[in-house]
Amino acid sequence: MTEKEGFTSYQKLVILGLAGLLFTVVLDYMLLPALSGTLLKQLQLSTEEFGLIASAYALSAGISALLASGYADRFERKSFLLVFYTGFLIGILLCAFSPSFPMLLTSRIITGAFGGVIASICFAMVADVFSLSQRGRVMGWIQMAFAASLVMGLPLSLYIASSFSWKMAYGMIFSFGVLALLFVVFLIRPLENPASQFSAPWNHIISNLKRSSYWTVYGANILIVSGDVIFMTFNAAFLTNNLGLTDSQLPFVYGAVGVTSLVAAPVFGKLADRFGKWTVFAIGTLLSIATVVVYTAGAIQRFEWIIFVHVGLFFGVNARMVSATALATAVPKKSDRGAFLAIDTSIQQLAGGIAAAIAGWVIFQGVDGILLNYPQIGWLMAILMLLSAGLVFLVSNQVKANPESESN
Repeated sequence: MTEKEGFTSYQKLVILGLAGLLFTVVLDYMLLPALSGTLLKQLQLSTEEFGLIASAYALSAGISALLASGYADRFERKSFLLVFYTGFLIGILLCAFSPSFPMLLTSRIITGAFGGVIASICFAMVADVFSLSQRGRVMGWIQMAFAASLVMGLPLSLYIASSFSWKMAYGMIFSFGVLALLFVVFLIRPLENPASQFSAPWNHIISNLKRSSYWTVYGANILIVSGDVIFMTFNAAFLTNNLGLTDSQLPFVYGAVGVTSLVAAPVFGKLADRFGKWTVFAIGTLLSIATVVVYTAGAIQRFEWIIFVHVGLFFGVNARMVSATALATAVPKKSDRGAFLAIDTSIQQLAGGIAAAIAGWVIFQGVDGILLNYPQIGWLMAILMLLSAGLVFLVSNQVKANPESESN
């Protein structure tokens, strides 16, 4: 166990500001899979086309994050963040005016090119402002942006989509995003980067990619993200088409998931700081595997049990994400932190894009609308979770063996 270090008033303000930005980014990311049933019908998309739309964001985000990684440690963090967040909002606005598959695909590419970099900049700011002994709790609180998007944002978005138009749901995200942007502009201070010397952008990228110790983190996050994306891409369509839920019931499922994350994320953050991040990750992995295999088999039919299984799954998902992210921030040198997290985000997004496309290839929709091959998705996710647990164990040992990395 380690002694708990408190937060200053300004640190609390930073947490609130970054969580506000990530609320809209996560809501945008979660909304598309939640609209899978609606978009398949209204835009008359095939599962392959929807998989392309889902993967377009991730693939463009991955390329953008890789290019940005060469500059991530050269510019003041806040300004760098605001540029990408403004571009993200422009992409959201384009989504709100997309009438067809080609236009929506283009809009998602633009949104991903800017939005996919935001989380890595936020995490770099967290690593600069907070000590390692605080980061589990910080990641827990920031993870509540995900929870809030599910508790408030996603149910409201789905209500707007079902009552008015799915395009209006994106308009709502844009409105929230403008408020979050103004909060950061006026209340968060500029934050200079810790590196005193900068190499050429491509040299900075290559030097980070050459570090074998960094690839343990990259590999773990590839597996974590791939499993989550493969599962989530068609979850809403599975709920409505296979399990018989109505569109009006979906907000309750995602709301329950959000409440779970709202409670679980800060709790697991505290537990990760106190008892060890690997221990919390391992417990979350076992819980996630147990629930996802049962759920994807289609054995759960009653509405209350569907909600219960989602609650159990996202308890596990939160435990994994909070602890893995906190560990990842301890691996790079300070002078590499921005580039490392940008590259990590790039690789995660590319992996997520490929995973979404794979989900579209594995799953088929019958003439009656039923999704076929969904149990295979569950077993694939379970395998990826087990493999990720092995790599996160290596990352944990690496951090314990090199505690001086925080001061380099």
